[in-house]
Amino acid sequence: MLKFIGIRIKFYLFLEYFKMSDDESMALEHRYARSNQPRGFPTVAQVVGIWKEKCRQGVLNEIHFKEHWRLYVPQVLSLDPSNNCLDNVFDEENVQNILFAPLEEFICDGNPKEVFEHIKRLDDPPTICGRVFKLSEPTYNCRECGTDPTCVLCVECFKKSEHRNHKYKMATSNGGGCCDCGDTEAWKNYAYCNIHVIGTLEGANKGIQLQEDMRLRIKITFNAILQYTYQLLTIDHEPQLPSDLRLREIEDDPRSFVESSDTYCTVLYNDETHTFEHVISTLSKVIKCSQKDAIEYVTNIDREGRAVVKCSSFQHCTELKSEVERITSRTSSRPLKVQVKHSHVIAHQLYAIKLLSWLQNILSYSKHFREIFAEVVLQIKSHPTPCTSILEGILLRDSTLWKSARVHWHRLFIAGMLKEYENKKSFAEVFTKNYGSIMKEFIRDDHDHSFSVAALAVQIYTVPTIAHYLISHKDVLFVLLNTFWSECGSFLKDGKLEFQRGEQHHSNMTFKRAQFIIYDLNYLLSSVPDSWTNELRKGFLQGLYMFLKLLNAMQGMDSVTRQVGQHMEYEPEWETAFNLHIKLSAVITSMIKWCSTDELVLTKSYLKTLTKIYENPCANLYDPCVVREIADHSTLCINYDVSVKPVSIHLPLSRFLAGLHVQLEKFKLNFFSPPFSCANKPTPEQIIEPVLRTQVMIAQLHAGLWRRNGYSILHQVYFYHNVKCRNEMLNKDIVLLQVGASLIESNDFLIHLLNKFKLIEWADPMFENCLKRGEDDILRQMIALVEEFFGLMITIISERYVVGIGKVSEKECVKKEIIQQLCIKPLSHSELSKALPDSDNHGTNIDTIIEEIATFQKPTAGSGKGLYKLKPEFYDQYNVFYYHYTKEELSKSEEAQRRRLKQTRSLDCCPPPPLPPLTEPFLLLVNLLQCDVMFYIMQLVLKRACDLNARSFSESQLHRVLHLIGYALHEEENRHCEYFMFTERSEKWNILKYLEELNKNARVEAYRDLIRWTISKFKQVSLSTAQNKEKKCDEQMEVEDTVVEDVNQDLVKKEKERIAKLAAERRLKIMAQMTSAQKSFIKENAKLYEEATTVDRLKTEAMLWKTTESVEFPIAVGPCQTTHTCTDPTYTCILCQEEQTIKMDAPAMVYGAFIQKSSVLKNEFNSPIQKEIPRDNYYLPTTLSPSPFTSICGHVMHSTCWEKYFLNISTKESRRTYRIRQPISFDIEKQEFLCPLCESLNNSILPVLQPLTNILSPMPIIEQHFSFDSWLKSVILATEKKHQELKAKRASKVKCVKGNTSGSSKKWDKKNDNLLDAIEDNNIDMESEDASNLHHLNQENRESFITGSSLWESIDENSVNIISRLRHNVLQNVCTPVPGNEEMEVMLLPNDKESMKSSANTPLISDTVLNMIMKYSKSVYTKGLGLATIEDENRLMLYCWKSCSYTIHVIETVLRNDNRSLLGELSSRQKKCIKALIRLSALQEICKNQRVVNNYAITLLGLVFDNIFLYDNTCILDWDPFGMLVSLVMCLPSLFSLQTPSPFPTGTVLDLHVLKLMLIATVAQILIGLDLPLEEIREDEVTDEDTECLKLYLHILQKTNYERINTALLWKRIKYVASPFLRCSCIFFRYLTGVSAPECLKEIGGDTYENMCKYLGLPIECKKLFDNELIVNVFKNWVKTWQSQQLRYTSSLKLETYLEFKGVISLPEDYSELINSVSLFTCPNSDHEDSRNPTLCLVCGTMLCSQSYCCQKEFNGGLVGACAFHAYTCGSGAGIFLRIRECEVLLLSCPNRGCFLPPPYLDEYGETDQGLKRGNPLKLCAERN
Repeated sequence: MLKFIGIRIKFYLFLEYFKMSDDESMALEHRYARSNQPRGFPTVAQVVGIWKEKCRQGVLNEIHFKEHWRLYVPQVLSLDPSNNCLDNVFDEENVQNILFAPLEEFICDGNPKEVFEHIKRLDDPPTICGRVFKLSEPTYNCRECGTDPTCVLCVECFKKSEHRNHKYKMATSNGGGCCDCGDTEAWKNYAYCNIHVIGTLEGANKGIQLQEDMRLRIKITFNAILQYTYQLLTIDHEPQLPSDLRLREIEDDPRSFVESSDTYCTVLYNDETHTFEHVISTLSKVIKCSQKDAIEYVTNIDREGRAVVKCSSFQHCTELKSEVERITSRTSSRPLKVQVKHSHVIAHQLYAIKLLSWLQNILSYSKHFREIFAEVVLQIKSHPTPCTSILEGILLRDSTLWKSARVHWHRLFIAGMLKEYENKKSFAEVFTKNYGSIMKEFIRDDHDHSFSVAALAVQIYTVPTIAHYLISHKDVLFVLLNTFWSECGSFLKDGKLEFQRGEQHHSNMTFKRAQFIIYDLNYLLSSVPDSWTNELRKGFLQGLYMFLKLLNAMQGMDSVTRQVGQHMEYEPEWETAFNLHIKLSAVITSMIKWCSTDELVLTKSYLKTLTKIYENPCANLYDPCVVREIADHSTLCINYDVSVKPVSIHLPLSRFLAGLHVQLEKFKLNFFSPPFSCANKPTPEQIIEPVLRTQVMIAQLHAGLWRRNGYSILHQVYFYHNVKCRNEMLNKDIVLLQVGASLIESNDFLIHLLNKFKLIEWADPMFENCLKRGEDDILRQMIALVEEFFGLMITIISERYVVGIGKVSEKECVKKEIIQQLCIKPLSHSELSKALPDSDNHGTNIDTIIEEIATFQKPTAGSGKGLYKLKPEFYDQYNVFYYHYTKEELSKSEEAQRRRLKQTRSLDCCPPPPLPPLTEPFLLLVNLLQCDVMFYIMQLVLKRACDLNARSFSESQLHRVLHLIGYALHEEENRHCEYFMFTERSEKWNILKYLEELNKNARVEAYRDLIRWTISKFKQVSLSTAQNKEKKCDEQMEVEDTVVEDVNQDLVKKEKERIAKLAAERRLKIMAQMTSAQKSFIKENAKLYEEATTVDRLKTEAMLWKTTESVEFPIAVGPCQTTHTCTDPTYTCILCQEEQTIKMDAPAMVYGAFIQKSSVLKNEFNSPIQKEIPRDNYYLPTTLSPSPFTSICGHVMHSTCWEKYFLNISTKESRRTYRIRQPISFDIEKQEFLCPLCESLNNSILPVLQPLTNILSPMPIIEQHFSFDSWLKSVILATEKKHQELKAKRASKVKCVKGNTSGSSKKWDKKNDNLLDAIEDNNIDMESEDASNLHHLNQENRESFITGSSLWESIDENSVNIISRLRHNVLQNVCTPVPGNEEMEVMLLPNDKESMKSSANTPLISDTVLNMIMKYSKSVYTKGLGLATIEDENRLMLYCWKSCSYTIHVIETVLRNDNRSLLGELSSRQKKCIKALIRLSALQEICKNQRVVNNYAITLLGLVFDNIFLYDNTCILDWDPFGMLVSLVMCLPSLFSLQTPSPFPTGTVLDLHVLKLMLIATVAQILIGLDLPLEEIREDEVTDEDTECLKLYLHILQKTNYERINTALLWKRIKYVASPFLRCSCIFFRYLTGVSAPECLKEIGGDTYENMCKYLGLPIECKKLFDNELIVNVFKNWVKTWQSQQLRYTSSLKLETYLEFKGVISLPEDYSELINSVSLFTCPNSDHEDSRNPTLCLVCGTMLCSQSYCCQKEFNGGLVGACAFHAYTCGSGAGIFLRIRECEVLLLSCPNRGCFLPPPYLDEYGETDQGLKRGNPLKLCAERN
């Protein structure tokens, strides 16, 4: 009844509000009662019907929509306070039906799906993509067609466009941008992809016009939605809803709303101040949640911008808020933002977010929808905010929104307003109008720029027409610069910007955020106008004047004064100024480009800049001036001492003037043109003064005068020359000095420079006489300043590769830069790109230039990269004093060129290159080389060079002067300037005379060749310009003398060659004489020679016989084993450098070893579907699942030396506190250390042991004749006996009423014991009845697998003693441990080392050797298997054997996959490791009681023959034959010997029998896994006697059609598949026995089945191996056991998979395919966002979400990331991953160790691209994969 009343109340409210008639209301209620809607909710038809009616009446507005949402949004989307906030899930179908379906049906007036599809189909085919990029989504920029780097394509458009065949750049989006496909202003060519080009075709559908009623409905709906979302998301509702959305008391349904009406939520918001860890710990404390839940909360906060962490009462939520604020305010300047909101507020805001997404989807259907949206969003309303539109309101309140709300609004604006041009233009106007407020809000905010609405500036300001419109009509330049200038106000001091260091100056951070305005400026200026209008000129100049105001404030900022007396105490702040300059450099360049395109703009800009320079305080217009005179020339110089007064490196205003001055020539203007005549105009001397001060300061720094100013000045000078800054710093400074040199008389200019460098005294001829003793430091500084002065002069004169100074193109400028860089060394493409400014990279086609001047050398090694080498014809353009060279690059380049010149046998010097001609305004530059002051200082340097007593001379001065003379000679030779006559004017100063005198001086030997080149060039040029014939003849004679001298040198060289040739001929003649004398002596003594020859022949034959005998095929195993000897090796300790021979009784020596749990060979070809892993496996599994692998570095140490070394590093690490610890590559807590010599990582040691044959004698000779059948029968008998004993022990523990349960076992025991006793006493007849019926003894207990023959038939007499030993060991010394079975477990006897050592036959082993063996054994257990504790030390030997076999497995696989020979290409480390492992494994018997070894021996035999008494679920497919081989070879000698200790395995007949049995087991595994019928091995009539026996085994397996199998082909394939086992066996027995390998096994392809069997002593023929009834019975037992457990294994096995090595997965050829494939990959723990860091496991191909809290998982009591957790499951703690969006390989060793490697993808230049910084197309490199 209450439920019905509640429904009636809701309907009453619903209908009363809409004021429906009673009849209508009753009809509506009746329809509702029959509908399928959830009880309590109206149907879609009901709601839509009411809206339509109101619409027809013309009264429908947003209030009616809000009324519906007011009632039902809280019911559908409210949070349940009884649930965890992380568990709240909404019924999306209910949300769609109740909240969204009415909107869609109201708009469409029909089926929404059909209507929307129809509109989309009939609308204009879209010509603009406009896809909004998500975070980290791949984007593509065409380098050839894009107008700027911001023009990008989405994946789909890129695949369907022509740009995929161009040079493009890949990148990942920061989120918020959109695809520019279809925007003709964004592309030079191919603006449309194949998808969007359809809309531009003539036959394209022109679309439809919406009906007026539909248009009205859409407009009303959009208006209601936008008003509602704007109100809910932008206005702070804390804690209640707006009044028009609240539920009234009469509307509260007691059954539905009573619980939620008073529910409040505690909401946490993210910021960029508090760390993840801090917020996680805070939440764990405050809301008492688990660590996992806290991480999920914080992940949601970071992803969405906020999260609800608690739903409770208002008081409780408020308390939580206060507690969170209190805790978070401790570690930060402000607490974490927390709000308490009503649950209905949260519900409405959640629905508002969903509405924005829904609306974005709706807008994609038609451009008409977007037109209506733009109309609504731009409409100015007085409510809720006066006189603002929704768009303007959102722009102004963006910073108040949380991250998710911001992103949804931004995407909506992009989808609704930025696709059509007019809408975009309207958006740009509103955006520009409110730009100042938007940026102010962003600066105060702390969110990243990509999440701010300010980031949308790039979408509008990069459109050229819109940018020009905004500059012309909206003063956008002024708006942006004025906004930035307002942020600079707090840093202004005396008209200059000043920045201070320290956390207390928080304004530095706000200023850093304000610098995003500079990026927007760069976007606006990126497109230079083709034509100017008056409005554009006015708008641009207004912005330019504001820009000059900023540059004026930067002029002279961060000035420094030379520190004298004491070192600077605090480093000044310099980074902010340089960061500002780096960001402004692109804007300055763009401003100059704009000015250069219009004469009026350039004129006004240049004049305004001159005025600003004149007004700037740095001009120092009233500084005193002094008169300086040199070489009879005097001038008035500004007296400013750089070493005393402040100097700044920041002079942007002066440099801006330099950039403008170069452009004056385009319009036939110059410095003295009438437009620039004004009173406030600085002189050329005043213009160059600030730049000249900077150059002098840098020169003094290089001379060592500023050493007390700390690192800040060094860093500033470094960035001044750095490629990031030099384009607008160093380059422009040189240009301005060149401007000054062209405007100032040359002599005066040089005097100004000498005065500023304080070299006037140095230029005095009497300077040498004035020098005093004891002033060496001052003299050294003076010499350095002179060198810097000449270096600056060289730069001013020679650097003409600037457009406007030299007659060069932009391409030639870039070409010059690349040539100079390649003269240092061959460089890769990326290194060349880094050496060039960004403007150059975008302005010219770099690749074309590089191909013209350099040859590409492909990478040779797998880890190398492609290099460009300069072509020989361009080396003559090398300039050793190139001004972009650092000191290191200068010396490297000069050294490289000298090496090249020596190879070509040219002059050992680098003369200056020819220079391009100067433009007309700068022609006076060359006059610097022929003015009197220059001649004077040249003469001065040359005179002092000739004077051996001159102290102020240096070779570098001479080198630079010769370089300047070379330039002058080139200028005169090229005749670019008619009045240039260097040689003629130099006669007055005797330059040539001093050069010739200097050529004879021994003081300048280093530059002898350069002097000779200068003299020769001087004479050549002088001769060509001489006017007097007589003088010309004289000069010609001098030149000829020089040539004669060169000719004489050639004659001397030829004479030496002639003498050498005569000497060689003489030696040949003497040798011929000696040969003749020998022949004559033999003739004279023929008889004696014949006798000697006979003796030598006999000796040779004897040696050949011995050699032939010695090269017979060696055999390593069995009775025919080749004899061999092993010497005890001698090693030198790498720590104490003492030598020692390895002996067992000597101190131990060890290798550093690294033991790890490896799964590199893991395969699942026959893995059980469900199988319990035993606690301690006795065997190596067939799957080669994670097992211990050992590797060594090969360097030997004494064990005592190693212990001291390890103790020292442990102590050192323990003394350091964790706070100051640096990251190290080893973990001392895990016993890790680095090899002292090679620094390889180790975590254990491996003892170096003596060869086994040198420790104990081999087994008795009788054993060599022990046949395989006898051995097999004996071990079968032993396992049968042990089975009966264990069964009897099990039965004795069970309480039996009858008490005769052991009868049959007693019967077996008695008969068996009597038989064995008789055998031992040699009094039994082998043909007796007891012996013949022995195989029936066990019929009472179970069916024996030995049927069809007697166990003891054909046992020879030599086997009796061996069997008696086996009987003794089995019956008396064996007690088998059975893990996991308490009934059968028997305690092993303790280890008794002392008793072992006291035995007479035991070798004397030192304690250190035993300790090292035990240490390694324990390390294998703990590190190799990942086990924490050692439960039983007697089990350690098993894991040593397992590590030995697994390590050999790995090495064999590596050799096989690398296609290397089996025994000929093992590395030294591998050989040493295998030897040490094998010897240590064999010596385990000494360290353990013999009964323990016997236990394991009989247990392993039981696994091989009859495993029921050990593991009920184990069969032949579970254990690896080679692993079993190693274990049996190590332990069986103990079982067959009564010696204490037992002999070591040395390749005896017992080892051969084990090897043969394991080979049979290998073939059995292959046959069991064989999938028949196989077409490849079927033939009709083929017989082979040798392999015919295989059909019997196929019959046992119940394989069909086995009669028609070609057994020869089957045997061939079996041999191929069994080769890994034989290869491992060859390696094992090669280093166990020491028998050298045959040559065939040392060659690639020589490891055939026949060669390996021959070396191992095995039969080669199939018949000899398998044609044995006893083996058939063993095979039957294997098959029977396997068939009983067949369901645990996969269905079948292909033979080839047995040999497969599981390497890395296959990767696509093109990297773009890989990055595109993950574009839509989502985090598995998030339904809303894509994975930011998708990471691919290269082992199994699984895609993971890495580096994210959302995918952390618990492991071993802690939290690990997705990659770390996957590495545990996939690679036993180690993994290799490819981080796709960063394009780098991650090597991970869990839990917290790893490194990054270059990816296997290379670009066309042979380079990797980690981080996609260059973005070049990448292709898979086969050598790196």
